[in-house]
Amino acid sequence: MYMNQIETQYGIKVDVLEFRSLKDFYDYICNTPINAAFRWKVHKSVEVNEYRTYFTGTRDFDEATTLFKDGYKEGAEKLSNVLKAEEAKVHPVYKRRTVYDVQGYMPCVPLYLNGIPNNMIATKNVKIKQKVVVINKDISYSAGVSKDKIIDESVKAFRIIRKLESQGYRCELNVVFGSYKFRRGFACRIRIKGADEKLNISKAAFPLIHPSMLRRLMFRFMEVYPQVTSDFARDYGLPIGLETLKQIYSGTLLPKVIQMDIDKLRKVEDIY
Repeated sequence: MYMNQIETQYGIKVDVLEFRSLKDFYDYICNTPINAAFRWKVHKSVEVNEYRTYFTGTRDFDEATTLFKDGYKEGAEKLSNVLKAEEAKVHPVYKRRTVYDVQGYMPCVPLYLNGIPNNMIATKNVKIKQKVVVINKDISYSAGVSKDKIIDESVKAFRIIRKLESQGYRCELNVVFGSYKFRRGFACRIRIKGADEKLNISKAAFPLIHPSMLRRLMFRFMEVYPQVTSDFARDYGLPIGLETLKQIYSGTLLPKVIQMDIDKLRKVEDIY
């Protein structure tokens, strides 16, 4: 875990934390003691009742951590179906490159005279590998957002990643969470996949689209991080705004609600 503190343009002091892997985050929230602010309070991360089950999509904290570790089958199936549909729409970017082959549009005389089989000049399309981009998906949804809305918006983020990678981009994918109260705030970023990794649907499904990633596991982060103050103990704070998150974390930020036409996405600059 990496930690820094910044003061935003609105005068809010924010602890900025980064977890370089899902395992780092899991180990931290499961092995860190409850902090002073939440020690004698109700812990929403583990609360069990009919409303919490509906609100979070899991019965309890143990179910949430099991899905986090072992995979979220329903979510993985949903992402797989999106992937199949998306592959039919992608338009990879290619450039023409001259190569030597056994057949082509004209001979290379020196190669021919030296008896080299690949003595014909040809051209072929080569997929362009473009720059690495960092994509941060904001999951700081307020209590008024339904779990189905969270899933739908997060599936859009997956579609964007697939579209960008089909255009040759190498994407680092993170989820980000931010909460503040008065002049104090906390922000957390967790890497789901590195730029050189292939997107593992089974691994990514829970942290990317399941409501319990926010409403149980991120709440547990608030319950254990030692610097959280008692102001957060009742309602876990208010979501940090989009512009402030952009100031806190480098990369391209996907908002909680994605309104762009993903079918028209061709380059990272098209994201708004």
